[in-house]
Amino acid sequence: MNNLAELKDVSINIESLRTAWAEQVIFAENYSWEPRNYVSYTFFTLYFQHLLLDIENILGEKPKDYIIQMHDPKLVINDKWYLNIAHKDADRKTCINIPIYYNHMEPVNFYDDLADIPDRGVPITATPNQRGQYSDNHPTLMNVNNYHNVRVIDESQPRIFIQMSYDIPFDEFTKKNINIHIL
Repeated sequence: MNNLAELKDVSINIESLRTAWAEQVIFAENYSWEPRNYVSYTFFTLYFQHLLLDIENILGEKPKDYIIQMHDPKLVINDKWYLNIAHKDADRKTCINIPIYYNHMEPVNFYDDLADIPDRGVPITATPNQRGQYSDNHPTLMNVNNYHNVRVIDESQPRIFIQMSYDIPFDEFTKKNINIHIL
């Protein structure tokens, strides 16, 4: 099963995203950052609003919500450890990931349906059936309804993603007539 795909009709540039992110932080100057920040469309600067709207138009679906996944020691208490825990997202089936900062040596891992998943808080030691990377060139569509985790290597390195959540299964997006490249 494939769990990652690039949305080819929308291009991103990491350096431009990082410049826009610095402006976003200034724009949201008094915001109290958390590891997961549920924000509105209007929270974003015009740069990100245009990007998010382009993605929405290509997918033909309005997102359920916008999340900023934030692990930046300068802005929030760093707790990346939980990314090691294999899990399915309970509140969504698919998401779009726009990477701002992340360690390219930390792959996202996917696992077959695990009946013996350990208690929450215990990192999984099973071998993933798929390893992948987020795209630096296009937003990445991700199946979060399958067990997944990130093998965290460096807890001090910033990890910042803007995400768009959907209750639509990954396979339904890949069957649409949109320009998607399975990773």
